[in-house]
Amino acid sequence: MNSNTLKCCALLICSSLFFACKKDNNTPTDESPFFSFFEQTAIVIDTTPVASNTWEYGFAFSTQKAGKIEQLGLKLPVTGSFVVKLWDLAGATPVLLTSQDIVSTQLHTPAFADITPVNAAKDAKFGVSITANSFYRLTKSDGSKFTFPQVIGNIKINSFNETINVGAGTSFPNAVNDTRVAPCVNVVFVAD
Repeated sequence: MNSNTLKCCALLICSSLFFACKKDNNTPTDESPFFSFFEQTAIVIDTTPVASNTWEYGFAFSTQKAGKIEQLGLKLPVTGSFVVKLWDLAGATPVLLTSQDIVSTQLHTPAFADITPVNAAKDAKFGVSITANSFYRLTKSDGSKFTFPQVIGNIKINSFNETINVGAGTSFPNAVNDTRVAPCVNVVFVAD
């Protein structure tokens, strides 16, 4: 090969690598925002492996871009099988979109399960919840409240919701609590 052919081959290889890298940078990323409460500064974590009551608790959130919710997840201080639910909160009454049994095999370790992808338009309103008598209860060390909404990536977390489970998890919990949160459920959202 002559030097011009080598230069041409090198240019083609570099161009291919540039466009391949550029394409990878535009690939949608998975977003799982709710466990980020554990990383906030100045929080106190009360770990409750077994409470006397069972609670339905989770987060109301909306999407900042169109995309898909592809997984549901949990993180608990116990092992076992739990049901995580995804709700449509757009109307006057919450509508259960899907529920997924998820097995927690290791203490304090996130576990996720695939679901049939749920399409999410920009600004779609959802809820994610779990029925359990186990949780982490986070409070701010100075006694202040958590501020909502919180935008993390393409998810706007609108509120933390909870209720004592008197209806066997048949509705998204309606009591909002901003003095403590239990970030034990999550979603995997992939923006378009």
